[in-house]
Amino acid sequence: YSAGEVVGQSAALVLPSIEGPLGVSAFAEQCRAQDGWSGTVAVRHRDGRTLNLSLRLSLLRGQDATLRWLVSLTDMGTPSSGMINGSVRESLLTRAPIGIVVRDLQLRCTLVNDTMEGHDGIPHDQRFGRRLTDSLPGFEAEALEAVMRQVLESGTSAVHEFRGWPPEDPRREHAYSVSFFCLQDADGKALGVCCLCVDVTGSRRVRERLAILSQAGTRIGSTLDVMQTGQELADIAVPLMADYAIVDLADSVPFGKEPTARIDTTHHHPPVLRRVGLASIHPGIPESPWARGETVFISPDSPFTSVLRTGRSHLEQVVDTSPGTWLDHDPARAQKIRENGMHSVMIV
Repeated sequence: YSAGEVVGQSAALVLPSIEGPLGVSAFAEQCRAQDGWSGTVAVRHRDGRTLNLSLRLSLLRGQDATLRWLVSLTDMGTPSSGMINGSVRESLLTRAPIGIVVRDLQLRCTLVNDTMEGHDGIPHDQRFGRRLTDSLPGFEAEALEAVMRQVLESGTSAVHEFRGWPPEDPRREHAYSVSFFCLQDADGKALGVCCLCVDVTGSRRVRERLAILSQAGTRIGSTLDVMQTGQELADIAVPLMADYAIVDLADSVPFGKEPTARIDTTHHHPPVLRRVGLASIHPGIPESPWARGETVFISPDSPFTSVLRTGRSHLEQVVDTSPGTWLDHDPARAQKIRENGMHSVMIV
């Protein structure tokens, strides 16, 4: 069927299993009760054939408590393997965390599903009738609206990525990929734009890690000089991984001697290190009390000493500079932490 032949018609036109008003009403009530429906259905082709398709109905909430449905149909064809069965398809369709928003020609929200609120944290009552820049002011919203206008003007689709902090995980930045496509009537006239949003945080971080490894492979170890290698290591860490990075080596290493398997921290005298790498996002590296090449003493009860002794990394998500912590014995470092607002540290 063409678009003009099905727009405004009952779903019973192509779904023989729900023929008649009672069948359509009962199916609609079942979908409302479950906030949607998905499964395999028999669909009637215009020439009389029966096609087995995967059907997914996603509930969209509109203004004034109105309900609409986004209907997705996929021709599964003939499965090449018994592994692709109905239960597997059901799981894939029902658990895909896709946020859906429909906007009119003025980019005002008219329909949305519940998943979208979990992505951007905007409640329904703050979304309906408003543009994205009204509900979520900022650069990201402006960039997304620019893509939507382009889609409406061209009638084509587009994909855009943006960053966000979802309400269920507000301390962790997430990456989202949004697909935009123009909604048209039977005559091809633009009615609005539909946005499909997917959380792609995992895949984005994989790409970022691969990029870091690629840069590290070409920039670290350009010479056999350990002082140079230490600086290259600090340079690759900023700003890809940190705002400020240091590399300290056992004092014997820069002078060409072989370091011991594990630095001796069992005696009372503090371990002695040599600062060989420094990097910061701030000019002049104000965070470091010691310049490159200078000797660095660390207290026996500091996490630096623990890392040297055990070989296990240390992470302080929130650095505590109040009295009674290990920084009492490292006043120079404590002062720099306070002056520069450093809030977390990782020691490897």
